[in-house]
Amino acid sequence: MNKKTTVLVILALLLSSSVLFLGYTKARNPKKIYKVYLDGKTIGAIYSKDELENYIDNEQNEIKSKYGVDKVYLPNNLDIEEEVTYSNDIASAGEIYEDIKDIAPFTIKGYEITIKGVKTTTEEGEKQTETKKIYVLDKQVFEDALKTTINAFVTPEQYEQYMNDTQEEIKDVGSIIEELGIQNEITIKSANISTEEEIFQNKDELSRYLLFGTLNEQKKYTIKEGDNIADVAYKNRLSTEEFLIANPDITSEDNLLYAGQEVNLGIIDPVFKLEEVDYVVEVQTKEYDTIIERDPTLANGVEKVKQKGKNGTVKVRKKVKKVNGETVSMYETQSEELSPAVDKIVIVGTKVISGVGNPGIWAWPTNKPYTITSPYGYRWGKLHEGNDIAGPGYNSPIYAANNGVVIEAGYTSYNGNHITIDHQNGYYTTYGHLASIMVKTGQKVEMGQQIGKMGRTGFATGVHLHFGAWR
Repeated sequence: MNKKTTVLVILALLLSSSVLFLGYTKARNPKKIYKVYLDGKTIGAIYSKDELENYIDNEQNEIKSKYGVDKVYLPNNLDIEEEVTYSNDIASAGEIYEDIKDIAPFTIKGYEITIKGVKTTTEEGEKQTETKKIYVLDKQVFEDALKTTINAFVTPEQYEQYMNDTQEEIKDVGSIIEELGIQNEITIKSANISTEEEIFQNKDELSRYLLFGTLNEQKKYTIKEGDNIADVAYKNRLSTEEFLIANPDITSEDNLLYAGQEVNLGIIDPVFKLEEVDYVVEVQTKEYDTIIERDPTLANGVEKVKQKGKNGTVKVRKKVKKVNGETVSMYETQSEELSPAVDKIVIVGTKVISGVGNPGIWAWPTNKPYTITSPYGYRWGKLHEGNDIAGPGYNSPIYAANNGVVIEAGYTSYNGNHITIDHQNGYYTTYGHLASIMVKTGQKVEMGQQIGKMGRTGFATGVHLHFGAWR
């Protein structure tokens, strides 16, 4: 190899080494970038987090228009972390946007409201109700909706007077609200809300959800000629109270309906529990008792009225507790007799088979005065097969409504201590939630005989007698 060739080779090697060295130096210069993660998985890297945020905001005009907002934010499941790297594999904001726009919902600023569940007692026992989350853009929408829903149970006038402490004192008879509050714990916090969530934008839509517990369309009914509230409610498995709550524009079960009027028949299932305690003063009729005098010389079925009965009156002061409009307990604080009741005395023949009741004469099963807290009929979509009678108090006597034979005396989780009597004339009666039982299965009983004491055993929210009769 001559000198010229040798110089050329050395020069070539030097140039090659220089290129390699310069290239290596360039590749090793570190740079700050932002790694983008979706649900914890890397989807790329960008130079600017702000650029991606601005790109998303500029592209999502449809969301801005739908919700009336000025800015759209990153998805909640998208994380961006700053890193230092030597890699040149950097994506543009537009490329990242195209990768996520159809799989990751964007977010907007609003409020997350959590309504924590409370413990409740059901036929199956005690359980925790479901915790609900509600999303709004404006806190005022929730506050207005909550007030509207409360007004389904308490009239706006009652609510305002209670809140402003302007209820008029009871001078003779009437009622006032002593306590009113939501049992649930409610928290409100600002949040980036996913546009996949149900975001309530007006109070009417939200109040319907708060009342019925669902976003599904509620069942409607068009009133026909001759319809009345009680019949429409019963045929659709509602109590009249539930019907009025579901139709707050109808203020009383005595309101007249008109043909063509559309009413709501949805079964209410509020997402919160509104507890109300009322102090009530009212004059009640004290019904007379029927006293039976037996004459063994008269044949069965022969009756003679020895003394006509006359009802009396009594002024009762009581506390009534309601949850979401339903009376769950009641107790008297004071009663004052205004006029005495006069007993009716009936002489009846006793030439009968022992244990057979007279179908024409029945005795009331509790002491008086009393209050029927829940009558026979539909309640919360289920048929309540009897009357709930409260008032006389815990351990007060329970009486057989007629002669008969005890065919059941025991305990179940629903009725608690209970008694069933076969009156051997086609009729049966049942007595539930007793504090104690004073008869046995197979025992013959007479009308007016004490068979137990009033209590709240089984599935009972307060002290009362569940009294049912059927043929």
